[in-house]
Amino acid sequence: MSKQVNIGVIGAGAWGTTIAKLLSEKNKNVLLWAKETHVKKNIEKSRINKIFLNNIALPKSLNITNSIYDMKTSDFLFVVTPTQYIESTLRPIRSIIKKSCVIVNCSKGIDIKSSALISDIIKRVFPQNTIGILSGPNFAYEIAQGKPTASLIAAKNILTSKKIASLISSKEFRPYLSNDIIGAQICGAMKNVYAIGCGIIVGKNFGENAVASVISRSFSEIRLVGARLGAQEDTLSGLSGLGDLFLTCSSKKSRNFSLGYSLAKGKKIDTFLKSKTTIAEGTYTVKAVKNLSKKLKINLPINDAVYKILYLNKNINQVIGDLLNRPIVKEN
Repeated sequence: MSKQVNIGVIGAGAWGTTIAKLLSEKNKNVLLWAKETHVKKNIEKSRINKIFLNNIALPKSLNITNSIYDMKTSDFLFVVTPTQYIESTLRPIRSIIKKSCVIVNCSKGIDIKSSALISDIIKRVFPQNTIGILSGPNFAYEIAQGKPTASLIAAKNILTSKKIASLISSKEFRPYLSNDIIGAQICGAMKNVYAIGCGIIVGKNFGENAVASVISRSFSEIRLVGARLGAQEDTLSGLSGLGDLFLTCSSKKSRNFSLGYSLAKGKKIDTFLKSKTTIAEGTYTVKAVKNLSKKLKINLPINDAVYKILYLNKNINQVIGDLLNRPIVKEN
């Protein structure tokens, strides 16, 4: 990309800061918006986001602001805020963002109120802007450390995907391209629910066979939702699908897995959430997916089981027992 572009990143959590780091290592005009004043001051003083991404040095060229209105010059805008706050964060700037600005969603989730994917939320605010999706099996801290990984970049026009990839790709961060923005989002959202489930299984010492069984059956639920919403099968079995599901469901580095593990060990959900500076998106997504399954008239037993544990305060052992004792059916 020969023309120098202005790039904005909304959200200075671990993932947002990591994306800003990747972008500013290749591009001069990168601006990171932090909601918290102390995060901005911290980064400006030490060039480290000690609260959300400690021990990772950030490029001196990376600029940071507390005013979201500074994003008005962006040619590309990367959105990296918690799903349930995306619309309220973007609405104040809907009239100042250029219609030519490409908006790239990097968050994972489904809106609780409307059961909408994030691309639909962004489209409500910016109906004329082009939308892209960045999603994959990506733990922020490992990427920030320079460890190799791959991810998916999706946009309806593959040329847009290529433009986004050219901004962020490196020897260690390899993007693949897609035109399936629906499929690129579905697993990234739903896998957080199933990571909670796998954390519970591990916390209960049910063994690795049980974890593998939950992951495979979880993928079946994801495929079912994907088919109803128009996702491409190849996307669901790729990096943003099965790859992300496997990573999140098999590591204690996952906030959602850790939540499930803690619940299995007797910790209360409110206590766990209060002890963290970051959000376990699965706690919201499970409710959104529950609502979505009603709209689509489909049965998602594992999502329902996690929902019962989180929102109906059902006994974990009883819920797992009920799940295992469901009628025997043909695998699909």
